[in-house]
Amino acid sequence: METNSLEVLNLWATRHDSRSVVAPILLDIEELTTSFPSFDICHVVRSTNGPAHICAKHACTIERTDSWLDNTPRFLVSSLLADCPANTFNQ
Repeated sequence: METNSLEVLNLWATRHDSRSVVAPILLDIEELTTSFPSFDICHVVRSTNGPAHICAKHACTIERTDSWLDNTPRFLVSSLLADCPANTFNQ
């Protein structure tokens, strides 16, 4: 998993000794990761994580939960197309 948050990365690294309010969530995530052959969290700079940043920015602007079951929102398609040099995502 990639994150542009060094705080998340540091919390993950110290999840067993952490008194943070998110520690139980991280331990739950750790339990879920046992079903994968391997799992790691690494840091990436925000500029290389464009679509994730755009999704997070969008989430901060809405007052309700969005779910996209039948169609992909336009802002997400645009960011994925811009992030993929070969444009392998079809609209």
